[in-house]
Amino acid sequence: MEALQRRTRRMFASGKGILALDTAPDQLSRRFGTAGATDAPADAAAYRDMVLSTPDLTSTTSAVVLPASAFGAAFGAAAGAPRLRAVGSDAGPRGRALLDRVAASGVLLGARADTGAESLSCHHDELVTSGLDGLSDRLRRLQALGAGFAVWAMSSGSAIDYGALRTLTVNSQAAARFAYTCQTVGVVPVIRVGTRMRDGTPAQRSAARAAALLSVCGHLEDIEVDLPSVVLSTEAECVHDADPVTGGPLVALPDRLGGVALTAGDNALSTAVAAVTAVCEADPPWPVTFYLGREVTRPALLAWRGRTGSVRAGHQALRDGLTTACAALGGQSLAAVPGP
Repeated sequence: MEALQRRTRRMFASGKGILALDTAPDQLSRRFGTAGATDAPADAAAYRDMVLSTPDLTSTTSAVVLPASAFGAAFGAAAGAPRLRAVGSDAGPRGRALLDRVAASGVLLGARADTGAESLSCHHDELVTSGLDGLSDRLRRLQALGAGFAVWAMSSGSAIDYGALRTLTVNSQAAARFAYTCQTVGVVPVIRVGTRMRDGTPAQRSAARAAALLSVCGHLEDIEVDLPSVVLSTEAECVHDADPVTGGPLVALPDRLGGVALTAGDNALSTAVAAVTAVCEADPPWPVTFYLGREVTRPALLAWRGRTGSVRAGHQALRDGLTTACAALGGQSLAAVPGP
């Protein structure tokens, strides 16, 4: 597990964060429409190309999350990886070359590994994250194509469904099995827990999030997953008049955890920055970084709007957001760690 632990530490090195570009195609199409960009099949790849070609991306970004299809065919072949074809690939030769350059710059590439959510029962609100079937083979293919970590978004459900213990247990077990499979294959597992939770007051969502984190960590321990090689991502919370580590959901996390990546439930960068700053100042036992998607990519998309002449504007908007986020990390993050 030593190599996985080194790679995990790289995700928290030198005040950098994790950038999520794994938005589902239908959601991305809606964002294109809102931004006034052309809604065409090539937009997803063009959008990622715009973001990933941002100059000095490596100065603020330790890792990038991509959809599995973005890895394309035979990515990494130059380094001796087998020529595998990614089913449904939307990355052409230019996209693969760009990913190669991003990886060569030191940014870790990761893939979204779950396949969405499916109904657990006849009750439509009871959902379980799917994707365990064939997971090991998919992870091996993605690893051969350049993925060093994989992401699993655990279904959260409603914060006020007090009869949801079964759903919570099933989802926690699935997340733990995902992490175990990742470590068996040799990629770092990143589990998103309690993000985009629905309904309820802030206090109810906080309590539900704490329960979810505690449940996931319990199942990870049960099947002896290596915790220093696990990253948990959850929503950032500003806990008033309380220590954000010991007075909120993060108290459920074990000290040996590889790290925590915080995101903003309201998609506001200011929310994530305030919470990350507070957590870092509380001297947590595990490293902290941010896990940001539309908080920084939406301003970039609005500045770019799919126009060739506005690529630099998109780059500048993304850089501004990432720089603001990185400032919240202060000197808390670990020093750069060499290795795979």
